[in-house]
Amino acid sequence: MSGPQSVAGLLLVAGPVVGLIPVAHPALLGIWSMSRVDFVATVAAHRVAWAWLNTGFAVASIATTAGLLALSATTPGRVTSAALLACTAGYGIGAVLWCAVLAIRTHTTPLQAALGTGDLDLPGMPLLDAVIAGLFQAFVLITALSLACLGAVLLITGPNPAWVAAALLLTGTAMTAWLLHTGDLIPAMLYLPTVLLGVTLL
Repeated sequence: MSGPQSVAGLLLVAGPVVGLIPVAHPALLGIWSMSRVDFVATVAAHRVAWAWLNTGFAVASIATTAGLLALSATTPGRVTSAALLACTAGYGIGAVLWCAVLAIRTHTTPLQAALGTGDLDLPGMPLLDAVIAGLFQAFVLITALSLACLGAVLLITGPNPAWVAAALLLTGTAMTAWLLHTGDLIPAMLYLPTVLLGVTLL
């Protein structure tokens, strides 16, 4: 692989791997399956780890966007480069929405703990939850569709291995369907297809 493509591969792999390290914090491993009261209490007891976890997700998204941008800039052919750039733009829009969710929950979850577990049903909480849920679902939908389109472009144009392009297309499509069916998705899953792409570029 050329030097610029190796840089793209490094960003696609190292960004999520380094960024998602805080997710493995022992106290936060089971946080996503906790009840709301336990969730808030756990965050309150580990505020620094919670901030690092959200920061790590942001780093992973920013690095992945940069990696896709580098890939589109080094891909020969104007049409292919433009198509990849469009997919990257979609991914970047999703990343901005995700960073907004991360910023909101980094500050509001500890605040909920400060208010006390009995105040979790304040009149403003349903509205805040709806805003976060809407931003998150938009992030997942736009990101998954961008990954599916990226896979389709790579499958048609190459020169990446066809199975990698097919994996991007299938996983992006499957994640879109899963979100539409359940309304939720584990966000770490969205980084797996691009990490795989990055490995093939290195």
